[in-house]
This record gives sequence, C-alpha cells and structure tokens, in this order.
Amino acid sequence: MAMAMPRLMLAGGTGLLCTLQHRRWSHCEHSPPRVVILGAGVMGLSTAWSLSRSGEQVVVCDGGHAEKGSWGESRIARVSYADDVLVKLARRSYELYGELSKVSAEPLMYKTGCLDVGFKRESLDKLAETYDRLAQPYQRLTHSEVRQRWPMLQLSSQYVEASVYCPLGDAVCAGVVVESLKDQVQTHAGATAMVDEPVVCIDRQKKTVTTADGSVIPYSKLVVATGIWTNCTLQKMSLPLLPLVASIEQQTYYSIPEGKEELYSFSHLPVIVEHNPSPEPQMKRRGGYMIPHLSNGVDGVKFGMHRQGPLLDNEDFPMAPGSAAASAKYFSCSATRGRDVWCSRWPEGEDAHLRTETDAFCKRILPGLDSSAPPALTMRCPYDQQLYADEDFVVGVHPEDCDIIIVGGFAGEGFKFGPAIGEMAACLVTGSPFTVPEAYQRFRLDRKTLI
Repeated sequence: MAMAMPRLMLAGGTGLLCTLQHRRWSHCEHSPPRVVILGAGVMGLSTAWSLSRSGEQVVVCDGGHAEKGSWGESRIARVSYADDVLVKLARRSYELYGELSKVSAEPLMYKTGCLDVGFKRESLDKLAETYDRLAQPYQRLTHSEVRQRWPMLQLSSQYVEASVYCPLGDAVCAGVVVESLKDQVQTHAGATAMVDEPVVCIDRQKKTVTTADGSVIPYSKLVVATGIWTNCTLQKMSLPLLPLVASIEQQTYYSIPEGKEELYSFSHLPVIVEHNPSPEPQMKRRGGYMIPHLSNGVDGVKFGMHRQGPLLDNEDFPMAPGSAAASAKYFSCSATRGRDVWCSRWPEGEDAHLRTETDAFCKRILPGLDSSAPPALTMRCPYDQQLYADEDFVVGVHPEDCDIIIVGGFAGEGFKFGPAIGEMAACLVTGSPFTVPEAYQRFRLDRKTLI
C-alpha cells in the first residue's frame, strides 16, 4: 500500500509559544541578529546543532512541506565510496553520530556492515583501492563466502564474484535522528529556536526573514537547507537558480515470510549497495540499495533504486534554463524510463518502473522473499539532484551574497553525511576550520555545470 508522508511537526507552532515568538521577532530593530537556518531536515538541524552547541544563537524555520526528504523509518550510513573526500566526510559523520547518540533517548542506528555488489569489477575494485589508501578495514568476498556469512543472501550469477564488505555500515533510524537533533537544538538555543512557519519573504538588504504569521526575524547569516525547495527559496531572494532538479524516488518494503522476521533483520543481514552501470558513459551514477528489517519497525525489507524516479517539473520547483535538456543527456532515468521521465505533480501511487527495478534487485540478492506478493509498504520520497559536471554536493557561500550559505544537492545521501555537512556549514558561518578542508573547493557553487 502507499503511505502519504507525514508532516514534520516542530515546537512552537501553536498557542502561547507561537504568540511569544511573534512578539519576540516582530520588532527586528530590538532583536539581535541570529544565524537563521531555513529547513528542519537532517542538514538544517545538523547545522543548527553544530552552531548552537558552540554558543551561536540560531533560529530554524521550517514550513512543514509534505514533500521533503528527511522523514521515514530508515536510511543508510556507510563509508563505501571510491572517493577519499567522501570517505573522510562519512567517517566524520560517524564520529558526530557517536556524540549525538550519547544524548539521545533512543538508538540512532543499528550496526549491520555494508556489502557492495555489482555487475562489473571496475567500480568494486576502485572502492577497494580507496579503502586500502585510507586504511579502512574491508574484505573481498566470493558468492559462496557471502552465503556462508549471511545464509539468506544468494547473490545472482549476474554479479561479479568480487563483492566488497566493510564493517562500518549501519541502518540509520531517520526519524529518531531528526527528533534527536531537534531536541539538542532546543536544549542549546531554547524552545523558540524552532519556528514552524513558512517563510514568505527574505529581504537581503535589511537581512530579515518574514514568516507567514508576520514574524520578522533578523539574521547575520542565512543558511538555506531546503532540499528540493532550494530554487524556490532562491527565487524569494531574487538570486539566480542553481542547476538543481527534483526527482521522486520510491521505497518498497518487501514482505517477510511469517516467522522469519529475525532472519531478515539487521542482526542477520548487512545493508547492501548495488553498483549499476550507467546506460550511457556520460550519465551520472545509479544503483540500488537494501536495508534489513529493523526491530519494531516496518514489517518488511526495504529496497530502493538510486536516481531512477521521474523528474518533477512545475512552478514550485523552478529550474535553471537548460536544465531539462541537460537532464535528458546526463540523468540515467532519461534512458531507463523512456517517455515516463517528467511529472507535473507529486505522484500518489506506486511507480511501476521503479517497482519492476526493485523486484529484479530483490530476486538477485534475496530470492527467499516473494517479490511478486503485495509489498508491506510503498513510499515515495524526493531527491534534490544536481547538474554540475561532477558528482559532488552543493555546499558553499553564495557568490552573489557572502551572508548566504547554500546546503543541497544530496540526491538521497543526506543521512550518510548530515552531521559532517552541518559542521561544514557551521564553519562557513563562523570562519572556523573544518576537519575536511578539501570539501570547500569541491562543493562550491561556482563550479562547472552541465547546462
């Protein structure tokens, strides 16, 4: 069945607290400027957490859009990237997750390890080479060795017998992480740090943000962490649109045979990342992922495809000129989906193309699950994809306004890097040194695009 995405409820949206917020921010000339962060997903809250616990005054504004990426039961944390900078960032996120876990009332993640599988050796070999270079423990496994370690896994003969297993891999409890970050922001910055109101106006001259209830919030620095709403936010500031495009992906939970829940759980299976070759050499990465069943979670094993959903085209999600043509050339979904590439509104039902893809993926690794049976749950989620000439994220000071920091372009990778990217954005705000300084140059906004 399909499930609508819940709205993220933030403290301070109703009653006396809302009235107090309105009074506090209505007269901006009497209120000291804060660092204002737009977006209360994993990136915005991670930024607010990093800033607030170092003593900075922050305000997080979130409009409560139903269409957002930071929600749901589970995501993946891993270091399995054939890129030194991304591995370093992922390691830093793990360190910060460890700090957050000490103050969280609930577990943030479940250790599973991460198994990378693929149809060709090249990408798996590059991953192993990166692990070697950075002294990251891992193992190369044959299909037989995989089956011996995880009896439920029966890897298809379509895969090369060169799978890469890294013990540093986890199933992240996405909703718990968001709530824990929110709690910590309020602990350090106070309950009024969270503003549950849409932003209706951003005045870059006066350096104020106005929300729907009439509150006027002055800012010293403005962090835009609004995911698929980034270009819409830039429009409010009369700034040029970035090469970002929203896609609508799908998560399918395959039903587990009765009485075998434990065998398909995080204690008996790793998270799995499937390396899928791009349809054309110039197209961006694609792939699949699997997250085992979590105790007391959704009754199923979660499967999804990476960057294969339809692209969203309507006035709420404006695109820079030339984005549609560039998407057709550089996004692999344009080759795999045929005519079903663009949609004008948020799709309500199951995506048949994505279901076919995850059905096949399920058969390749867990044939004990009946992929033809009705799923336990189907959900849709957005990706904020980018049309830069590389695969990197979009994190940096806006070239036309040094008081605005943009955080976006994560395309489903947010929870893997959220705490580290939040720390990076906080360093951009304060001028403090960041633990992975190479990321500044890599993720800057003014780099080569594909448009």
